[in-house]
Amino acid sequence: MFRHQATCMGTGFIFQIEDEAGDLRLEELSASAVEILEDANQRFSLYIIDSEISRLVRGELAWDLASHPQLMIRELVEGWREKTAGFFDARAGGADYDPSGLVKSWATQNAADFLLANGVRHFTVNAGGDILLSPELKSALLNRVGLSNLKSIGAEDAGANLVLNLLGTNFRAVATSGISERGEHIWRQDQQAELVQVSVAGIDLVEADIWATAIISGGMAAWRLFEERSEGRMRAIATTRDGSMFTSPGFTDLLARL
Repeated sequence: MFRHQATCMGTGFIFQIEDEAGDLRLEELSASAVEILEDANQRFSLYIIDSEISRLVRGELAWDLASHPQLMIRELVEGWREKTAGFFDARAGGADYDPSGLVKSWATQNAADFLLANGVRHFTVNAGGDILLSPELKSALLNRVGLSNLKSIGAEDAGANLVLNLLGTNFRAVATSGISERGEHIWRQDQQAELVQVSVAGIDLVEADIWATAIISGGMAAWRLFEERSEGRMRAIATTRDGSMFTSPGFTDLLARL
């Protein structure tokens, strides 16, 4: 199995590929996929002082002069704000506008699409703990996805408390949002902040990531909306501050036999 690691957007990315192409070719393709991630980082990072989005937020660049990708992302975050009834909110266009809750998964999907377009069919991408599986992935091992045990991935006692088996399903993404990696970094609309981690398995990585973030932000109100609107496309598990867990219908069907 070929493996490529990179750091981008302040987190780690891991590509795991099962393909007959030689390692040199896979290294070249993986490096190009990382360039796609880095391009998004350079354009959308608020931590880069001269990035396009930083200049837009500071008012140094007018929105009518923004690039097409920048305008597309603003349109997407507005669309997701409506779909989630405001529980996902990048505060588009304001001085505190931050679309990073969408950009990482969007860029990850773009990197995966690049690999697919170049003939790579069997792979996974770990984007800082969010997992994308290629549509044709057949590996029993790579179709197993571990869920965080509420410890930072850099901690000595980090690990998985549950493992999903997505082999034979149409679920190709698992996104997790919570406080274990970056603390309270999500704008909370739920003042009680009762949920500390949410993992969503879905057909689409962006959709799963948006809803994981929205549920952390909105708490039980967002969870109820998720159950109404998931329409069989997603299943989720949530952890509360006291350590209890609950799931949406069908989630336990995805649990691996260990």
